[in-house]
Amino acid sequence: MQFEVNQIQINEHPIQLAYAKDVPVAEEPQYWASLWPASLSLAEHVLDGNTLEGKRVLELGCGCGLAGIAAGMQGAEVTVTDLEPEALNLAQENWALNDLNPAAIEPLNWCAPDTDAQFDLILGADILYSQQDFPDLVRSINSLLDMEGSLVISEPGRPHAHNFFARMMAAGFRSETEHYPVSLHGECFEIGVSVFR
Repeated sequence: MQFEVNQIQINEHPIQLAYAKDVPVAEEPQYWASLWPASLSLAEHVLDGNTLEGKRVLELGCGCGLAGIAAGMQGAEVTVTDLEPEALNLAQENWALNDLNPAAIEPLNWCAPDTDAQFDLILGADILYSQQDFPDLVRSINSLLDMEGSLVISEPGRPHAHNFFARMMAAGFRSETEHYPVSLHGECFEIGVSVFR
């Protein structure tokens, strides 16, 4: 697969990012290799927020690693995770392109995380695509998130995403959602970014 290094601009922040320009198709469904609107909105949310100096941040399903890079630019200690080894390689390349303190790059199944680590902030861009994962994902978030921590998810409007929100509410979380307009590949999108505490 061919990756091109592009400079993207999120507000006043230039970011170097290698990703596949072609949108995945059924014959080549490497979704992790592309830049998606939800990752742009999540990165914008992180870069618009307060400093993350000294905070432990976990990125779930990192793909090309944009949200984690945004957290790193805000001073966080970032752990970047994905199930796909190639995604982890791409995320590591992108971290190196941006001259940041190295992230921990680790494989992780978000339905069955094999770690006792806890985090102040968990980030996920467009990870609510498999409804059958929701019960395990909620349990995993409960175990991975520090008591005072928060989860931030960007969601492009999948019809079943409300079921995840309902499960999070039942688990004792409350959420606030902001909407971000995003332009990508000549199209405009409205992406919801939700903070769960």
